Amino acid sequence: MIITKKHALLLARMKDKWNQGLSLDKAVDELTEEDLEYLHHLQLAGLIQEQEDGIFELSQPGHMVGEAIEECLQQTGEIDTWPDNFKFIGSEVISLIEVARLAQGDVSAQPQIASELEKRGMAQDGKLLPVAESILEAYDQALPLIFLTKPLLEGLRKCPPGPGKKSLVPFEKEEVYELEAMRLLVFSLPFGNSYSLTGGGQQIRAALLKGLAPSPVLDDELFTLILKEDLQEDELLKLQAMGAMDDKGQLLPAGRSLYEAAKLLYVSPITLNPAVCLKGRDFEVLEAIETLWDKNKDNPEIIPNNKSVKSFLEDKGITKADTQNSLYVLEGYRLIKAERIEDGVLVYELTDIGKEVREDRKTQGLKSVSASGVMAITTTRMENLSPDDGWVAQAEEEGLVGKAFPTKSGRLFSRLASSIERLPTVDGQQRKVLNVLPFWRGMFLSQILQHLPKMEEKEVVAALERLTGNGIVDVLPGGLYKVTEAGTYFKRAMWIVPEGIEFHVTPHMLRLLAAAAESTENGQINWKEAERKSGLDSEVMEETVLALRKLIYIKSDKITNAGKLLLEGMDILADTRLEWEEIEI
Repeated sequence: MIITKKHALLLARMKDKWNQGLSLDKAVDELTEEDLEYLHHLQLAGLIQEQEDGIFELSQPGHMVGEAIEECLQQTGEIDTWPDNFKFIGSEVISLIEVARLAQGDVSAQPQIASELEKRGMAQDGKLLPVAESILEAYDQALPLIFLTKPLLEGLRKCPPGPGKKSLVPFEKEEVYELEAMRLLVFSLPFGNSYSLTGGGQQIRAALLKGLAPSPVLDDELFTLILKEDLQEDELLKLQAMGAMDDKGQLLPAGRSLYEAAKLLYVSPITLNPAVCLKGRDFEVLEAIETLWDKNKDNPEIIPNNKSVKSFLEDKGITKADTQNSLYVLEGYRLIKAERIEDGVLVYELTDIGKEVREDRKTQGLKSVSASGVMAITTTRMENLSPDDGWVAQAEEEGLVGKAFPTKSGRLFSRLASSIERLPTVDGQQRKVLNVLPFWRGMFLSQILQHLPKMEEKEVVAALERLTGNGIVDVLPGGLYKVTEAGTYFKRAMWIVPEGIEFHVTPHMLRLLAAAAESTENGQINWKEAERKSGLDSEVMEETVLALRKLIYIKSDKITNAGKLLLEGMDILADTRLEWEEIEI
């Protein structure tokens, strides 16, 4: 959605005409070519409709935006006084409102966000006004149109997908307005310094690079056809002519990307923003497991079990506690698997994705990969959010993004974030931070720090990064942290856990709880069956059962309500993986 000074003036004219029972008429109202161009932007955004040739009327969302503009004029001044380049509504403004809404309307802790909303008349004294909510409602109700002309298609073909600096956008100002109206291009909050193509925009770009050749335009009709199951002969011919389907009605590579774009634009936009958080130490542990397996080729007695991995890394100055933490993290992200071998000992092996990550780090070094850096990529797939400028800088520093393109490493870690079924680890520090976050609203970092005076800022940020990577906490552009749906179950489960315990949740606990749930007979856990299903060895099994009892996830050989909450949280995490067609061009 895009509203500048000229768009607002046209909406005001149309609202006045509507009050008189009239429509805006190209001939009667002597509309200029510039007027028609800006009306086209409004039509693409779903705010107006062209009833007949040259006859324009407001849609319901258009009425809502028109009323919102009138209400905001007390703070913005009359539309005529706005600067020509003033962006009353744009993708970054929608993001600002969304972040403020999730903060229960209080953005006083983020002066930049508050200032940008206040100068638009959408907030006052750091508090979101109801008019901003009505703009967000209009945005949600509006049905954008897709109408991509040859110049726009050529521009999309050449445009780096982002995230990147705004200066890299290869479009003229009016073309940018069109793409924002169609929700194919977004800019970062609060000032729009960075850009990215949305998920739909990225998939259209991929289709064009794979040979899609629509003529003369790519519009709603063609997207409707690509989603249709039973095509008529003439419809199939249209898709074949543009390189989307073969003569048997099968999708070609370009058609596959077009189909993915259509799903995102018309069926189910991506609403999740997954991440992973891996420290340099985690990669050292991954490397150690690989090294021990290499040694095993010459000496079969050397195997990477818990004891040998810790001993190997202790010689390199890494404590056993830190190694154990990393082992849990790696298993939680499915980069390693811990399984019993024939003599009953639990050993660690790299999974297929773990081997990919290990190969990547051989060329990139063992530097950390932050949740923020990964989200600089995954956020771009959403419809109305663009990454925080700080995330983009972090991703560039970590080698995940370069020149407004995700790098090979960036694509790997964003794929990992989107596809894995997580088994979270939550330690004592992370639990303290999670306790501060309310169930019902988000908090900015400065607000979280006020509640944790005994923790250093870097410790709090590190805990938030881990919680975000595990899908327990979400962070929005602008630095608003909130508990996810899965996170609410984990938080409730840990509510009664006494402090002073190192790990409150681990992959082994979750594996054993799941196995115990499957092995419960007449309300009692069959431990022998649970051990077999969990895949844990006897020693780890004994330690894990003891931990589950201490944490009150199990009591009297029954799973407690807290334990059941963890299982429900696991189920939600399992359902939050994304379907995303990877783009490597």
